[in-house]
Amino acid sequence: MTYKERQLMNKESNSVAFDDDGIATFPDRLKGLIENESLRKFALAVGISEGGLRKYLPPGRSKPTFDKLVAISRYKNVNIEWLATGVGPMMIGDELKQPPASITNAEFNEEFILVPGYHIQVSTGNGACFQGEEVKRHLAFRRKYLKYRQSNPDLLAVVFSKGDSMEPTIKDNDSLLIDLGCTEPKDGKIFVVRIGDDLYAKRIQQLVSGGLVLISDNKEYREQVIQPDEVNQLQVIGQVIWIGKDV
Repeated sequence: MTYKERQLMNKESNSVAFDDDGIATFPDRLKGLIENESLRKFALAVGISEGGLRKYLPPGRSKPTFDKLVAISRYKNVNIEWLATGVGPMMIGDELKQPPASITNAEFNEEFILVPGYHIQVSTGNGACFQGEEVKRHLAFRRKYLKYRQSNPDLLAVVFSKGDSMEPTIKDNDSLLIDLGCTEPKDGKIFVVRIGDDLYAKRIQQLVSGGLVLISDNKEYREQVIQPDEVNQLQVIGQVIWIGKDV
């Protein structure tokens, strides 16, 4: 590379890389960085003459080149974008400290639906239904998800699982989202059913005879056959459409 080529490369690398509006306010930001520090010390630290540094200060008779912006930002540990344009966080690392943007109640309600959660345990739990039970918590679900599932938000409830009869699909103390509007048995789907005073989460298989089979995913548990003349003793509470669990 010839001397002229090197000179041209250096000239291009030192060209101003930021818009004029940002550079116009640069002198004020530089003055704030210098504060009570001597101009001589500051100039020496960033590799510029004291006279050259004065030209950057208000009213800003001279614009800084890119290499000088880099030197100043490194010396004072400030973001180069902020230094040149005034945009963004001032200090390096401050962008990681910014609090998450808050949303309004209206925005939350537009995006999510709060489903009531009941302190009811399903598998060997007691309680005939959810009417009269006290709501203990709420879980938020996206409206788009519930629309995709074609679920009526007013017919949803969250309960707890108990026991290991549906492992590994459902574990002890998992949260179950139940669609109370879906009470028509579907082969292979998991439903919460009531037999007597007990609630169970089981897969359902319909028999040609009109009976039903309640199936546990844990193969250590036997299938439970509900004969046709016993079906009226079983109440389908709703379909399990979501399972929340700890890992």
